[in-house]
Amino acid sequence: MSITKTFFGKVKDENVDLYTITNKNGASVSIQTFGAGIQAINVPDRNGVMGDVVLGFDKPEYYADPDLGYQGLVVGRVANRIRDAKFVMDGIEYHTPNNQGTWTLHGGGRFSFSVWEVESTADNSITLKKFSPDMEDGFPGNFTMKVTYTLTEENTLRVEYSVISDKKTVACPTNHAYFNLSANPQADIENHLLKINADFFTETDADQLPTGELGKLAGTMMDFSEMHKIGDKIDDPFRAIIDGIGYDNNYCLRNKSGELAEAAVLYDEKSGRKMSVWTDLPGVQLYCGGWLAKSGNPGKANGAVTYRRGAALETQFYPDSVNHADKFPFKYVEPNKEFKTVTEFRFTAE
Repeated sequence: MSITKTFFGKVKDENVDLYTITNKNGASVSIQTFGAGIQAINVPDRNGVMGDVVLGFDKPEYYADPDLGYQGLVVGRVANRIRDAKFVMDGIEYHTPNNQGTWTLHGGGRFSFSVWEVESTADNSITLKKFSPDMEDGFPGNFTMKVTYTLTEENTLRVEYSVISDKKTVACPTNHAYFNLSANPQADIENHLLKINADFFTETDADQLPTGELGKLAGTMMDFSEMHKIGDKIDDPFRAIIDGIGYDNNYCLRNKSGELAEAAVLYDEKSGRKMSVWTDLPGVQLYCGGWLAKSGNPGKANGAVTYRRGAALETQFYPDSVNHADKFPFKYVEPNKEFKTVTEFRFTAE
């Protein structure tokens, strides 16, 4: 195992560094200090050929554009949507940024679109942290989030989140990487096979904001309980899908124990690369880049960041849980008590 540091570039006159961890197999992950983001993951196909399986950019300034989809960035304080940009906790109403329509998306974006501090590194890991003062973006508590990325010799990327606050508050961290296991710049995501271990999804309104109800997946175009191609039904009409966008939905995972369990499996038949997503959280958002431009966006050697080129599998509490804590599985962050969660991306080839 080894870790190397290089200068990646600048965003608004701030230096952005890139840390690359490489294991004995030659697999590697590159983590940038901007947004504590995953910039690259190189893993072997069935023939041992390495390929970069996450979308992204060669320059850090592109990551700072929210219209380019939060590629590989950490999201906080609260991932996904908050209806009407407000929530009530213990009888107090808190107002958060309405950075998307009338609602809050990804906590307003501050955690993603800023340079994080590197707290420590080891041969196989890096820990980054970000501090957010009390009431920044409307969220209570002097709040520190840490993210530790660890690459194992078995080609697993482990992502550990840690949150501490001096006041009761809310948190739902995730990573917004888009995966394309083909590593082929010409391939979209529709031929990838996917399985999600879920029987229900969060029902949504016309703006894809949760209603507080759960819907059954069985027999619908959203059902991935048996592995099949993403493109098989992505354009089928359904009440939870916006026409032309495709999947951008929360799946309610069967495992709600708080223990680490398999959430989803993504597989590319041509390369043989397979990724299993494991988490201790109760939900995963499947998003296939339906809001990205169909052409004209930049990208790395593995392809432009465009419409349906990658699948994000964002482990999370259900969207808008801050407004449905009585119905959805959710945990508040209690004062001076560390909140932790972990997600693993396990890469194999067959």
